[in-house]
Amino acid sequence: MRPGAQVLGVADPDEWLELTIKLRRKKPLPEPGAAGATASGAKQAAPLTRAELEAQYGADPADMEKVSTVLTGLGLKILKEDAMTCTIRAGGRAAVVESIFQVRLFHYSHPKGNYRGRKGDLHVPAELAGIIVAVFGLDNRKLVKRRPLRRRVSSLEQAQRAAASRSWFYPAELATAYSFPPGDGQGQTVGLLEFGGGFFPDDLATFCQNAKVDVPTVKPISVNNTPTNQRDGAEGEVMLDVEVVAGVCPKATIVVYFSTFDEGGWVTAIDTAVHDQQNPLNVLSISWGYAEDATGAWSPAALDAVNDSLKAAALMGVTICVAAGDDGSDDEVGDGHAHVDFPSSSPYVLAVGGTTLKRSGSGSTTETAWKDGDGLRKDNGGSTGGGVSTYFARPSWQTVNIDSVNPGSIVGRVVPDVSADASANTGYWTVVDGQGGATGGTSAAAPLWASLIARLNAVLGKPVGYLSPLLYQAGANGQPLGESACRDITSGNNDTASIGGYSAGPGYDAVTGWGSPIGTALMNGLK
Repeated sequence: MRPGAQVLGVADPDEWLELTIKLRRKKPLPEPGAAGATASGAKQAAPLTRAELEAQYGADPADMEKVSTVLTGLGLKILKEDAMTCTIRAGGRAAVVESIFQVRLFHYSHPKGNYRGRKGDLHVPAELAGIIVAVFGLDNRKLVKRRPLRRRVSSLEQAQRAAASRSWFYPAELATAYSFPPGDGQGQTVGLLEFGGGFFPDDLATFCQNAKVDVPTVKPISVNNTPTNQRDGAEGEVMLDVEVVAGVCPKATIVVYFSTFDEGGWVTAIDTAVHDQQNPLNVLSISWGYAEDATGAWSPAALDAVNDSLKAAALMGVTICVAAGDDGSDDEVGDGHAHVDFPSSSPYVLAVGGTTLKRSGSGSTTETAWKDGDGLRKDNGGSTGGGVSTYFARPSWQTVNIDSVNPGSIVGRVVPDVSADASANTGYWTVVDGQGGATGGTSAAAPLWASLIARLNAVLGKPVGYLSPLLYQAGANGQPLGESACRDITSGNNDTASIGGYSAGPGYDAVTGWGSPIGTALMNGLK
């Protein structure tokens, strides 16, 4: 039960539940190599095709048939089977679900939204033990939504002010500031994962008119019948993601996947995007997440299932850019300890932190680690996430020596890998609900990096793929690629937890990673 929740009552026995059931793979996924592009000729592992992934590592057809047969016999209705993602979707009455999995279902009230949850450990039928590895959908509590930080510009006309007279940027101006290689995303498909809000073409058209770019093709896709046009307060996140990519890659196809913001929604959304055969993509941006180890947040089963799907994406050469969080080392938990955001803490993604990029009248820029105010959004501040994972081990390729500020010998995955402008005070001009404004957050930096990857994919003629390990490898000049292809950010911190946080400094750090991109240098390092 989530802290602060109160029981409202037992679930109606006739309440309809839809479950996402994960099955074991034929064999475990191997550790991905640096699929696609490489640093300075390092040996590369060719990405797997989706067909190869299913044939070698998908679910065994015999397992799929057995699970479907047993669950049908127990009263569930099979809605969908997918051996590639090792998933069966099934529906049934609450009473049937309780009986099969030996739990009790209740409804709870909570300040952050009412939800359905279970009491008791989940048990699978004995004949399916070892075949079913996870079941999602009994619990539909929503993880905390991320809201982009926004500073309104008083009128759309002010968007036409000269760059020297304003602090914010159009996305294309940031692409120039960060030396992105030339291009418009022609032939590329960029995926976005969204867990609320909606896509609104009129806002995009207004943005593109003011930013002086073509309106791209945008395809909203509903995952499990999730609405794609909600005005629930999260549309600012959606339009930020879309407009950042549109501003840098207006000729790209942008595919926006909408899902429910619960554990089952996460698992299904990532699988849907990564394995979308109608819209095959090589880069995916995720601006949502929550602390990996906060009480009442991610379950171990969800962390493992989402991470497994991200690992499959890395094996297929899909670069996944994930926002590192906007509340510094505290990560919106408030228990005094430092935390990192998931899924940015997964070793199979490019974790993107935040900076503050300021320009002078002469056109030069200065850049520091992002921390506005006290670094907490609840106080109208904000700061980059970053730190050391308590759940995921430090991968062998992450050859850095950074200790957690938390007590104990924690040697976990360190985030972020890289950064980009994230302060709302120096943010991205976007249009939401007809209003122009400067928007910030690492949820802006992540799609900016995804846009860079799309341009690189086009220039290189092949997918960059699993980029994170390459950043830590030495290139021809003896430097790690991240050091030579990023602007080192050496000042600032993300201290927001009582126990402290992390400081930026020379080289890699747990505040801005390797730093902000030098796009052409990254391109040259990947040739």
